[in-house]
Amino acid sequence: MHEALRAGRLPLWSPYIFCGYPIAAEGQIAAFYPLGLLISWLLPSPAAINWLVISHLMLAGVGIYLLARTLRLSLAGAFLCSVVFSFSGYLFAHIHHVGLICAAAWLPWVLLFVERAWRGPLLPNATCAAMAWGACALCGHPQTLFQVSLMVLFWLVWRFAGARRLGERQTLGRAVGIGAVVFLLGPGLACVQLLMTADLSKTAPHGESGTLAYVTSFSLLPRHLIGLVAPNWQGTPAYNTYVGEKYYWEYVLYIGLLPLVLALLAATRRRAWTLAGLAIAALLLALAQGNPLYHLLCFLPGFADFRAPARYVFLFTFAAAILAGHGWETVASWRPLRTKAPAAACAVIILTLVDLFAFDKSLAPLASAQVFTSTPRVVEAIRADQTWGRSLIVPPIPFYADWSPPGGWASNPDGWLEARVYLPADVPQSFNIPIVNGYAGFVDPEHARFFDEASRRAQAGDYSLYSLVGTRHFVMPSSTPLRGLPGVEVPPFRVYPNEGARGRAFLAVAYDGTDWSDGVIRSAAGVIVSIDESRPEHITVHAHSEADAIVVLNERWDPGWHARVDDKPAPLREIDGVLMAAEVSAGEHTVEFLYQPRGLIIGRVVSLASLAVCALLLITSLRRRRPGD
Repeated sequence: MHEALRAGRLPLWSPYIFCGYPIAAEGQIAAFYPLGLLISWLLPSPAAINWLVISHLMLAGVGIYLLARTLRLSLAGAFLCSVVFSFSGYLFAHIHHVGLICAAAWLPWVLLFVERAWRGPLLPNATCAAMAWGACALCGHPQTLFQVSLMVLFWLVWRFAGARRLGERQTLGRAVGIGAVVFLLGPGLACVQLLMTADLSKTAPHGESGTLAYVTSFSLLPRHLIGLVAPNWQGTPAYNTYVGEKYYWEYVLYIGLLPLVLALLAATRRRAWTLAGLAIAALLLALAQGNPLYHLLCFLPGFADFRAPARYVFLFTFAAAILAGHGWETVASWRPLRTKAPAAACAVIILTLVDLFAFDKSLAPLASAQVFTSTPRVVEAIRADQTWGRSLIVPPIPFYADWSPPGGWASNPDGWLEARVYLPADVPQSFNIPIVNGYAGFVDPEHARFFDEASRRAQAGDYSLYSLVGTRHFVMPSSTPLRGLPGVEVPPFRVYPNEGARGRAFLAVAYDGTDWSDGVIRSAAGVIVSIDESRPEHITVHAHSEADAIVVLNERWDPGWHARVDDKPAPLREIDGVLMAAEVSAGEHTVEFLYQPRGLIIGRVVSLASLAVCALLLITSLRRRRPGD
């Protein structure tokens, strides 16, 4: 994204993984998120990533502080809420999930304006709540967005029930009005991202979605509740001592010892019962695997689409942070502390900061710049070949998301330097090396079927399918020889050049594209004169053909791609489930391949229109208010 913005374009398409991938549609790159775009444009990478995280932790803290003040907590109580939430174990454990951190930071802001809309002018505050919801959606983490939406509904029901109990009138209309503005304008603002992600999800490999095993995977287990008082009772990746369930960060729910005591104290008071109930409900949702009631939720939209219910700890953390603020209010009201409350508040906040910071600093060690600037030898070997082509890279060591360097991250913050030498999963993107593979969780079924067959043939020495998608280099572990290809040792790899790899674009005979089991596309008479790649989303091919043929672009086929032949729209054909082609007649032709997905075309219109509506509503509301109102 950083490179795309510096080049003056949005990162809609990545040519570096899976023979091309709709990277903006995936969402977590947050290609349409204004704050993320601004930071990425202003700062060099990886400083942009660091400040994206830091700014959103600050945003989360300020938001919950203002919300706590709106709920009439004291300065000390609100500041304690801010410290507990923004330094919480949940946020710091997920600090490598940048999209999650950014989306989570908007929860208090959404609820702040929902609360203000309930208490005061509805339209301007509900509009601001919708804008905060839209910002959360543009951060590209749908699970967190779903949780934020649940919280909006909970908050409105809570306020409506409380108003009914007090005999207030016209509360239902206000609740419905706030909800309508948030859930109509909010999605409208984020429409461009939501539509593109929805289109991608139609081919996403989520076959297990909606099954009980899927939606309860990575649940909090009852024994994980020990983490409330002893966060590293199963060890920690910080020192490579963790022996618990896979993916340590999914089970962190530490909020600090003093805040926990204060939250429990607040839960005994009627004023905070609803928040206490929210905290308990969030924990029950996180304990999905052993919760029979959660088994019914796998049939409901939203609940059926996400695994890792342990992430409902996010809502527990939010509720517990506000409860801690209420707990301080209770303590400050005790007679012996009335005159010493400011000093006691400072002591509580300082002790909480020391406690949480001591825990958090091992979760986010600061690596040196060398980690991001060093270039492995195998990358230099691949770059030495100036011929266009992709690489198939098989790391000698399997790397998973929970990999830790020897000694752990706290003692070895530059451990990723070692990992990069082995080029795991999507790391080659960092060096602008196109690869045919990548993070397997994103491969659609047709793409996977093609490469399963390509791998099967390669084991027999037939590299024709890999050659079809331009695989110029096979980068294999030194212990894995390839039949029929000469290799060059580049420890810890052996690099096998493939002279038969197809080019960036090529001419082929007419092809029905229904099955590749009988062979690969046959070459047609003619030449590719030149190729102009102004950007990954716009590629122009100049070709000369001696007969009717197809111009094949060596890029992954996607419904968002379109073709123009000699400035006229032309049908785009899918080739072998992985490439695309346009038909041309004999002679000289210019073929343009443009990536313009339906979600982008429609979504940006709706998003801009929604933004205009928000601006109009806010301006109108401000004009109606008189000075002193």
